[in-house]
Amino acid sequence: MPTNKTKNPDDIICGCTGTTKEKVKQLIQSGITDVNDIASKTGATTGCGSCDIDIVAFVENVKDQKNKSNTHTN
Repeated sequence: MPTNKTKNPDDIICGCTGTTKEKVKQLIQSGITDVNDIASKTGATTGCGSCDIDIVAFVENVKDQKNKSNTHTN
């Protein structure tokens, strides 16, 4: 499963697969925002499932930040 290596445990959003927030952010920026699609690409949420809510919240947060930055540039 593709993940980014990190030394900071706070960067990991899925402990089962080692998926990092940065990897999920890259997927979001490439247009992948569905949790099932993120799971397919990273394996996140397919282990114990406890990261589901964290990934949903993270996706919403990144999308909100992107929308705010687009609003300020227009």
